Amino acid sequence: MRKHWRIYHSGWSAAVKPGRPNRTGAKTVQERIGDGCRRVHCQRFFSSRHGSRYFEVQAPVQGQEGAPEPIPTDSQTAWAQVGERMAQAWETVRKQAETVIQDGEKDEINPWLERTGWLPYLIDMKRPELLACVEEPNSDPNQDEEPVEAAIWEAMDGLVRFSQASVIHQTGVFVRLEAIRTEKHQTRFQPLQPYMDEKSIIEHSRPWKQMLMFFARTQREHTWKSPRYRFTRRQREAWEELVKQAERQVGGDAGEEVDDEMEEEFGDEMEEVEDEMEDDVEEVDDEGVNMNEDGENQNQGSHEPRRLTRIQKACLQFCIQLLNQSITRQKYNSLLVCALAVLGVKKTGWKGPEQYPPILSAVIKVARFIVVQQVLELSEPLREAEFEGDSVYESDSGGRPLLKRCLQFVQKIIDKFIVRGSYGPMQ
Repeated sequence: MRKHWRIYHSGWSAAVKPGRPNRTGAKTVQERIGDGCRRVHCQRFFSSRHGSRYFEVQAPVQGQEGAPEPIPTDSQTAWAQVGERMAQAWETVRKQAETVIQDGEKDEINPWLERTGWLPYLIDMKRPELLACVEEPNSDPNQDEEPVEAAIWEAMDGLVRFSQASVIHQTGVFVRLEAIRTEKHQTRFQPLQPYMDEKSIIEHSRPWKQMLMFFARTQREHTWKSPRYRFTRRQREAWEELVKQAERQVGGDAGEEVDDEMEEEFGDEMEEVEDEMEDDVEEVDDEGVNMNEDGENQNQGSHEPRRLTRIQKACLQFCIQLLNQSITRQKYNSLLVCALAVLGVKKTGWKGPEQYPPILSAVIKVARFIVVQQVLELSEPLREAEFEGDSVYESDSGGRPLLKRCLQFVQKIIDKFIVRGSYGPMQ
């Protein structure tokens, strides 16, 4: 320092005069040294030889985000910091273990897990990501908007309401008795009942809407690990049509009528069902819908609902294709079973045998509404053709052959999709 003062500061010295200073002079010297020097942070690369010289570095700012922490000089403080970092790392590992589904999880509902088979299917997947993929779109203001997903959610909600209204106003007691069956050749005395209020239908349709969100968010490009599943050819076509109609609605073209391609598709499907029914459907009474003496539908009255929109029609067809899948080897080959497995996940575990069965009950009941609505859609061209024929020539049949065929439609589809022994996802 003296050499530095002598060369660069013209012989500046902390002492006023040469010689050993007294106590007062020594205090003055220390004050002048304090004024002429300042403490800086220094660093060197090596402790000896080349690169062992100190050089000044920028001092870290306490509390600033991203600023480096000062290195402690005493061992006690250093070991304390090491302990804190180890505790933080262990807490991070523990939280990650709680959110990631791991093999061999043991909890109080382990027999239930063995019965459902969720654990092998969802292994190594993060619970927050699974929960986020079935959430209602645009419900979190911090997330990006999802217009297509929101359109699908709204379409499914409208489809369930429409289907329930059709069950109430367009079908009779015999159709509803067929729709409530759980086994073939079963006689039920309590018909399919609609939900009592609007809030109930909203809550009970939520699982179906969540399953559609699962497919919507896993079919688009994503970075998180999602459950594996595979569409069949018909399911793929129905899903692409649903996404197409959702994008069209988001773009402002939300037409009410069904285009010609969908009309032809529904007509072909109706012919296939009719051909299958010719061999194995038994003759039934022609009282599937309440009729008066003139052969008119008493339940319809002034409550005849409007037609389904394009996106609702596409949503209906995709739901039918979810039901129309036979399980031959593994139950997780079914898309519906895969989506239902995601609905069994909670933040810190699984939905047990007390929480999950109400979800299944809602899914099955809404499926019955959807099946009845599909029957009404398939019979729509027949109703139009019969109306055109009756407008020219008087008919005494009163629409009874059509009603008989409608009831047979319900029998056939319920036997194929809903009842036990159908080898479908509902079973």
